[in-house]
Amino acid sequence: MKHVRITKPTRLFAGLLSGLLFAITAIPMYAQPAHSGPSATTKAESHPFYDITQEVTLSGPVSAVYERAVAGMVPGSHVVLLTGSGRVDASLGKWGLHGKGAPTIMNGEQVTVRGVMKTIRNKEVFFVRTMEVGGHTYNIRNQHGVPVSPQSRERAQKGVSL
Repeated sequence: MKHVRITKPTRLFAGLLSGLLFAITAIPMYAQPAHSGPSATTKAESHPFYDITQEVTLSGPVSAVYERAVAGMVPGSHVVLLTGSGRVDASLGKWGLHGKGAPTIMNGEQVTVRGVMKTIRNKEVFFVRTMEVGGHTYNIRNQHGVPVSPQSRERAQKGVSL
């Protein structure tokens, strides 16, 4: 029996793979469809969750501290503040009260928080970016609303930049 080596399908396969590789590298992975119309320039679209231009400052005594969320709260730690306009559920995120450099908060303690109020599941929640307790200011989230990890807090205290 005679063995015949077929080289044409191999060349065809190699050519197709080369073309696919070229197509993958030629099209940016981060490409997004273009937005048009008046909504394309709204700030809500550029910051869908946390818009730093909407930040407000609230002050008041702490009426409750939750290291973990309870039923009906967004995940993460929370403090409940008593303000002039009523009780405010202030979300501190996953690492707000955990790790090195986290604030220690007691019931009745006066705090000042800066952040953005959002409605989540028909409930008002204040997403804290910075918190002042006992003369110290703590960064809870960055300017995009992403919670600051204990490792990031520790690097910031040591003066190490990313």
